[in-house]
Amino acid sequence: MLPTIVACLLLAGCSAPEPPQPSPKPAAPSPDDASIPCTHDISGGRATPGEGYRLVLDAVALPAGTLEPHPTDDPNRYFAKHGLVVRANTAVEVRLAPEAALGVSIGWGSPGPEGTSVRVPACPGTNGWLAFAGGYTVPKPMCVPLVIRVAGREDEARVSVGVPC
Repeated sequence: MLPTIVACLLLAGCSAPEPPQPSPKPAAPSPDDASIPCTHDISGGRATPGEGYRLVLDAVALPAGTLEPHPTDDPNRYFAKHGLVVRANTAVEVRLAPEAALGVSIGWGSPGPEGTSVRVPACPGTNGWLAFAGGYTVPKPMCVPLVIRVAGREDEARVSVGVPC
């Protein structure tokens, strides 16, 4: 009789239904994958990116020289202000490369969240190029490795913040 009771208890324990689990809440948008609204363009459109830029994938203009980092309220972080210039009517993604140091972030827009990735939709424009305020936040002067993605193409670039690359 005892083996039968033990067997029944074991079977009952194995077949007990699991308590219901709460439904997962939808994830909030991450600042690490921010999208810049077209209305945050500060240029009103321009014919060319201007002096001091280099083109990546013929759609993103990055600084050609070394940017000057400035201390922030956090003594372990520096900010180098430099706008993101993109070709009008072209969707782009700019993200930190995987080898980027801890503490590095990018951000553009008015205001734009800092994170590891920024998307610009295909903002309409008739003058060729649009600009968004923002820049690079780093723990020390360094080369900031970026990955630029445009229309299924991808290229890497480095931005000099306080030191030449």
